[in-house]
Amino acid sequence: MNPPKQDFHHTLHSVDQDEKILAVIKRHPFGIVKLYVQTFIGLAAAGGLIYYLLPEFIDPEQNQAAYTMLGLGAVVIIGFMLFIVFIATVIYYQSQIVVTDKTITQTIQTSLFSKKTSQLAISSVEDVTANSNGFFPTTLNYGKLLIETAGEQENFHFDYCPHADHYAKLVLEARQQFMGRRESEFREEQRSYAYSQPG
Repeated sequence: MNPPKQDFHHTLHSVDQDEKILAVIKRHPFGIVKLYVQTFIGLAAAGGLIYYLLPEFIDPEQNQAAYTMLGLGAVVIIGFMLFIVFIATVIYYQSQIVVTDKTITQTIQTSLFSKKTSQLAISSVEDVTANSNGFFPTTLNYGKLLIETAGEQENFHFDYCPHADHYAKLVLEARQQFMGRRESEFREEQRSYAYSQPG
């Protein structure tokens, strides 16, 4: 007996034809901007220390070759740091949550070659919480989105979620609408079964 043919394009990231995408949630830019600022401050501080302290140890007029080598080394280090920042930006924006009228799929990219994808049925959502604590989260309107699930399924945590309170309400409303549709379908099946029985 031959096994059924597998469609390897049908993954957790796929959205079925009978599903409707309600939201695709990416992380707020502030999370990566912090890394940009930290990198700039670090490079500026290192450059300043070298500029002011190096002449105390090496005479620039007598050791021009040493200064040339240091300059080339600084260019290489800056280029490497910019490359690291670029990779970090790509990784940061790969994380997302996709909400449909039937499922919630969370993708967390932890490194360039490490990714975790989880999916739960919208009916498994138990509660949704949005937390925005601090000056920047409140001012820039981002926070932490927590989707709690029923049973032993793992909860979804999504940091730097833009408009976290809006998406929390969207998920809850999607669950309510799904449960309402399922209840209506169940009642319709009961009614059809009752009509089909001989009177």
